[in-house]
Amino acid sequence: MQYDIFRLIAFILPAYIANAVPVVVSKLVPWTLHPLDGGRNWLDGRRIFGNSKTVEGLVSGILAGSITGFIEQLLGIVEAGLEKGFILSTGAVFGDLLGSFIKRRLGLPPGSPAPILDQLDFLAGALIAAKIAGLDNLTSTDILVLVLLTLVLHPLTNLLAYMLHLKKVPW
Repeated sequence: MQYDIFRLIAFILPAYIANAVPVVVSKLVPWTLHPLDGGRNWLDGRRIFGNSKTVEGLVSGILAGSITGFIEQLLGIVEAGLEKGFILSTGAVFGDLLGSFIKRRLGLPPGSPAPILDQLDFLAGALIAAKIAGLDNLTSTDILVLVLLTLVLHPLTNLLAYMLHLKKVPW
């Protein structure tokens, strides 16, 4: 079972990295960030995504996830790492955007907690992208393990980011 868990972590790592890097980048860039929605509202009068979803976050997440896949390939951990990293990180970023879109429709402000949605939106996006691209051969057990792993790791990494002053809230 250990081998399978490490295989699953290696598989999904570009998505995890893509989800985490925008938080770090938002603290490091010396310029004002550019909201993806350009400050525009949806048909319901609410912001499409909010100020926390930025061009810089989207680009840095996809780039970091792609590089992660490439490094995994160089280390012999996975094949087609750059392609896999790009697909998983793109799926993760867009899954996270969909989660933000849903939160805005529910009237939740950016940064407010939405248990389960906050933890699994990026994972669902990555897994759907991998399935569409034909990159996965995951079993239903593999997917269940990834969901459970993410439900444990996501809150822990958010708490760490909060303690490092990278996030304003611990969720």
